[in-house]
Amino acid sequence: MNRFRWWLAQYMQGRYGTDNLNQFLLVVALGLIVIGFFLHWRLLNLAVVAILIYVYCRMFSRNVNARYRENQKFLAWAARFRNGNYAGRRQNGGFTVAKDPSRKILRCPYCGERLRVPKGAGNIMISCPHCHAKFNKKV
Repeated sequence: MNRFRWWLAQYMQGRYGTDNLNQFLLVVALGLIVIGFFLHWRLLNLAVVAILIYVYCRMFSRNVNARYRENQKFLAWAARFRNGNYAGRRQNGGFTVAKDPSRKILRCPYCGERLRVPKGAGNIMISCPHCHAKFNKKV
């Protein structure tokens, strides 16, 4: 058994392995297999085989950077549903940001950087982390 583990470790060296996208695809494939027991559709079986082939191709891939980017895109997509507030979101600078009722978004008057400050704090001194400018603002 130790010899097999050593061989497998040597074989997987430099390969991508598994990640969140692969785990999600395996759960989808398992769900489709369960559905396939009842429906007996050949197209569904073909979809399961295609998903499993894709998972194994990603797992044994040596192009780690491409697989990492795919996983990051999947995680960004899945985060919208994980937070539970995916319907009330807005686009800010290319990033999807959930509305936070306890914070207010202000712009730095010097560099234009967006800053989050607590709502209802009154007149506060704000220091911009981007340009290090300081300014007063009533929130």
